[in-house]
Amino acid sequence: MYIKKLIYKNVGPIASNNIDFRFTEDGRPVPVVIVGENGTGKSMFLSNITDAFYELAGTAYNNALQSDGQGHQYYKAISSDQISMGFDWLAAYMEFEHNSECLKYIFKSGKLSYSDFVANESIPFDSKLDWKEENNAKKVVCEKNQIKDVFNTSIVASFSPMRYEKPFWMGEKYHRSRDEITFSHNHQYNGYLYNPISVECDFETTLSWLFDIIADSRADLEKKSSKEGYTIVYPTTSDIDLLSISRKNAEELMSAILGQSVIFRMGNRSNKGRRLQICDIQGNTLVPSLDALSTGQLALFNMFSSIIRYADNDDINLSFRLNEITGIVLIDEIELHLHSKLQREVLPRLIALFPKVQFIITSHSPLFLLGLQEKYGEDNIDIFEMPAANKINAEDFSEFGKAYKYYSDTQKYRTCIRKAIDSANTNGKPLVITEGSTDWKHMKAAYHTLISDDRCKEWLSQLDFEFLEYEPQNSSKTDRVKIQMSCSELVAMCKSYSKLKNPRKMIFIADNDDTNTKKALSGNPYKIWGNDVYSFCLTVPEHRSNPDICIEHLFSDEELKREVSFEGDIKRRIFLGAEFDESGHLESDGAFYFCSAMQSQKERDKNAIVDGSDNKKVIKVGDISGVNYALPKSIFADYVLEKKEPFAEMNFDAFIPIFESIREILSVK
Repeated sequence: MYIKKLIYKNVGPIASNNIDFRFTEDGRPVPVVIVGENGTGKSMFLSNITDAFYELAGTAYNNALQSDGQGHQYYKAISSDQISMGFDWLAAYMEFEHNSECLKYIFKSGKLSYSDFVANESIPFDSKLDWKEENNAKKVVCEKNQIKDVFNTSIVASFSPMRYEKPFWMGEKYHRSRDEITFSHNHQYNGYLYNPISVECDFETTLSWLFDIIADSRADLEKKSSKEGYTIVYPTTSDIDLLSISRKNAEELMSAILGQSVIFRMGNRSNKGRRLQICDIQGNTLVPSLDALSTGQLALFNMFSSIIRYADNDDINLSFRLNEITGIVLIDEIELHLHSKLQREVLPRLIALFPKVQFIITSHSPLFLLGLQEKYGEDNIDIFEMPAANKINAEDFSEFGKAYKYYSDTQKYRTCIRKAIDSANTNGKPLVITEGSTDWKHMKAAYHTLISDDRCKEWLSQLDFEFLEYEPQNSSKTDRVKIQMSCSELVAMCKSYSKLKNPRKMIFIADNDDTNTKKALSGNPYKIWGNDVYSFCLTVPEHRSNPDICIEHLFSDEELKREVSFEGDIKRRIFLGAEFDESGHLESDGAFYFCSAMQSQKERDKNAIVDGSDNKKVIKVGDISGVNYALPKSIFADYVLEKKEPFAEMNFDAFIPIFESIREILSVK
C-alpha cells in the first residue's frame, strides 16, 4: 500500500495542503521529508496519516482499534479545538493505492458539507464518504479482504518521537507505556493484527528478534563417530543459506551504523546479558553487547531492524529481500539522538536499503537533507516546508549547504590547530597560544625589549616558555605553520585541552574586544581550566579609556599612525576608528579619506583598528585608482618584530602585565 494523495484544510497550523505523492518511472516511491519550524504542523501532518492506518486496519482486525467500553476509541480524536483560528471547519482527505485499487480516508470537524468539499478540492464524489452534514465525521472506503492483504504483504508503521509526552489528540489506550510488551511470540489468529501500527521498537524486542534470526541461521550437528566428525542433521544446507539472509541483512544494518563490516556472535548462556556480541569480520569483539551501543546507534538499529522484523512477521521471504519490502513508514523527527555523521551519511544509506518503502519523514536537520539529496539526487526526493507544504528545491535549501560547509571548515580548522599545537613544542616547555597571528609577534618583540628593562629584566629572563608561532592560512610565507585561529577557536581549544592531561602548561591569551570571549577566558587574574590549561585576556592600558582593546591598542596612537612605504611609494598607516566622522570621512594633512565601516558609531567609539581588511578599506577621496591607504596589521607586526623603521623603537610598557600573568601561571605547582 502507498499513499497517493493528501489534502489538509484548516487542520491546526495547516491552512491548506494538497500533495500528490510522486513515484519513479519503475514505480518506486519518492522519499518525502516534511520540514519547518516548531509549531508549523509537522507532527500534525503525520498524525492524520497514522490515524488513517488505524481506521483502515479497524475494518479487518479486532485488535487494531482500542475499545473504550462503548465502542472504539479514536487514535486521533475529533475535536473542534484542532480547527485553524478564524475557520469553523477542518478536513483531512487521503487516497491510498494497493494492487491498483483505491482506498480512502476522510476526517472532518465543523460545519462543512461533503458536496462543497468535493467540489472545492476537485476530487471524485464517493457516497460512502458523504457525512450527511454531521458536525464531526471519520470514514474509510475499503474492503475487509483488501485490508487483510495490505497488512499481510506491506509494512504499515509509524515511529513517533518516544521522548515526547502523549499528544492531546491521541486516545489514552493508544499511548503505550515503555514497560508494556509490544511484541508477542504468540501464534497469529484470524482477525488479529500482529504488527502494531505505532512502533515502539524497544531494546528487548530487537534483542529477542535477533536471537530468533541467529538461531535460524545455525545448524543442528550430530557426531556419529570420532572418525566421521560432525554432520548437519537439520536443516538442509540450502535452508541454512536461505535462513541466514535475515541475519546478514541485520548485520548490514549494523555495519552501516558502525561504519565497518560486522557480524553478530551469540555466546553461551553463561554470558548472560552479554550473550550477543558485535564483532568484526575476523571475529574480534567490537561491542560487547547490544545495549553497549550509543543511544543514537541503538535508536537507528531498533528503527530499521523493526522494518525487517515487520516484514519477517508478514512473510519471512520478504525479510530476505530488503529491496522487495513494500509499504509506508512514517518517522517523526528522524534525527533524534543522532550525531551529525549518522544524520548525514548513515540515515540516507539505511533508507536506500528499502527502495520500495514509502518513507514520509519529519526533520529539523539540514545535514540529513543534504545527505538524502546526495544519495538520491535532488530530483528524486520531495521536501515540503510547513505549514503551507511549499516544495523546496535545491536552491531553496542552499543555505543548508553553507551551514554544513561552515561546520566542515570549523572541524578542519580545529584539527589543524590541534596538530600545530601538538607539534609546536616537543621539549615540554610551557606554550603560549595567542588569538591572532600578529599577537604573538608583538609579544615576542616586547619580550626581547623588556628583557633588558630594569623594571623586569631580573624575573623576565627566568621565564621559560615558547610562543605558538603561526601565520594565517592566506599567508604567502612558508617558514611557519598556517592555521585559522580566532577568538572562538581559542575558546574551543581551551575546552578541548582541559579535558585531557597535558605534558606541559598551556596559556591561551585573547584580545579584550569580544564580550563572549572575555566571559569565557577571563579570570582573577587568569582562568584555571584544569589539566594545566590557563587563559586570560589583555589588560586595558592606562592610555585607553575604552576597554574593548586588541593587541595593537597596547601601543600609543602616535606609534600606530606612523607611515610606511609598502608596495611602492605610497605611504600607508594604521587608521583608528576615532579619527573618522559619522559619514566615514577624515581629513589628514589636507587630504580626505573615506572608510565605509567607520560609519558605524560602535566602531568609532571603540577606536577600532582600521587596517584595510574586510570592509575596512581606506581610500582617498578623488583618487580614482582606489588604492587602499590602510596598512595591514600583519605588515605592522612584522616590522615591529624585525625592528624595521619606522617601528624600530616602540614603547612596550603596556605589555608588562602580560608577562606578569605568565609568571604567575608558571609559578603554579
